[in-house]
Amino acid sequence: MLDETGQATQARGLVDVEWLREHLGDPTVRIVEAGVDATTYFQGHPPGALVLSWLDDLHDPDRRGVLCQDRLERLLGSLGISAESHVVLYGDDDNTYAAYAYWVLKYYGHQRASLLNGGRRAWLDAGAPLTTELPPVSPVVYVSTGADESIRVTRDQVLQRFVGAPQGTALLDCRTEAEYHGRGGMVVDLPLLLHRLGGHIPGARNVSSTELVDPSSKRFLAPPELGRIMTAQGIEPQDDVVVYCEVGQRSALGWFVLHEVLHHAAVRNYDGGWAEYGSLVGAPVSR
Repeated sequence: MLDETGQATQARGLVDVEWLREHLGDPTVRIVEAGVDATTYFQGHPPGALVLSWLDDLHDPDRRGVLCQDRLERLLGSLGISAESHVVLYGDDDNTYAAYAYWVLKYYGHQRASLLNGGRRAWLDAGAPLTTELPPVSPVVYVSTGADESIRVTRDQVLQRFVGAPQGTALLDCRTEAEYHGRGGMVVDLPLLLHRLGGHIPGARNVSSTELVDPSSKRFLAPPELGRIMTAQGIEPQDDVVVYCEVGQRSALGWFVLHEVLHHAAVRNYDGGWAEYGSLVGAPVSR
């Protein structure tokens, strides 16, 4: 996480507002707003920016799980994004949906991708230019290099190796403290009708995704502070780490911090998350 002198190493995949300002109009850079939907995009966005809806674009319509490779290739190609494009992602909600889109790109081998530090809030606070005009798009053919399974973990892998956080592994729950302890609100009252139990995977530590960013600027905390947060949760440099939340977007922010900012060697996002795990018959749950 830190070098031998205790100094933070350079973050991968992170650009600031000034960098993005300087690259507006650069044909090799594709700016993409990623949100739960496209509402804020149509209120104003950086010139040339495209938009992705986490709900509509980054999930398959006919099955649960990460977007399949074929659909991702068609989606990116329809936006004029090639395998050589430098994709800069930003959004609201602490950049969680942008982080999920970034993780999906990395999962399918896209090399040149970045998050805008601070997301939409940083762009607005800087008084950077906005437009409501939709950019012209020339579709291209996008070809993925295939899925990188080293940054994703499945339900069966969690059950077989990570429950209880045995030595050499770590589990990080990126939900709120209330969710972690099983005190989150329930939609219905009858326990048998709940689609999942409350609580967390046994052995998991809790760092809410909101703790990773400054509450006002929405920029990531400084790497030394992020390193201290992770060390306080017992995460060692050699650990094989699994991060999870409800459905993968908040944990994608945790994955970005560990993998891209702190350069932790082995970090996997459990995108099935508590929505899947908490619904499994017979799976152990802690509260």
